[in-house]
Amino acid sequence: MKKIIVTLVVALSFVACNDDDQAVDVLVGKWFPEAVIINGESQPYQGNANCGKDYLQLNEFNSFEIGDYTQSDAEPPTTPVDPCPIQKFYGSYTVVDNELKLNGSNFFQGGTIIEKSASKLQLKRMIDVDGDGTDDEVIEVFVK
Repeated sequence: MKKIIVTLVVALSFVACNDDDQAVDVLVGKWFPEAVIINGESQPYQGNANCGKDYLQLNEFNSFEIGDYTQSDAEPPTTPVDPCPIQKFYGSYTVVDNELKLNGSNFFQGGTIIEKSASKLQLKRMIDVDGDGTDDEVIEVFVK
């Protein structure tokens, strides 16, 4: 009788532990640009590291925030100004057929997810980077 009870308890614990209920979407979190790969050629991200780290924050319930730091190289005016102001963009996002779309931002629209893990995100877009009239393959690499 004890063996039957133990077997039932073990079996019920496996049924009760559904991985889908425990799964946390790895997209949620703060992502920092690390590199840009244009037509197979990798370049480190050229942000304003001395001011702050640009970021893409993907939140639960499909909202996002983008933080873009800029560095002021102008002579300081007579009134104090933040030498590294941050511009923020907000909106919502959707993921359909591995396509991350950011709605409400002209700054960055998303792309096709080609890699997604707990610490790395790669998005691919086809855009004309060099202005020659032909779309280039652009892969943006983000890390947490």
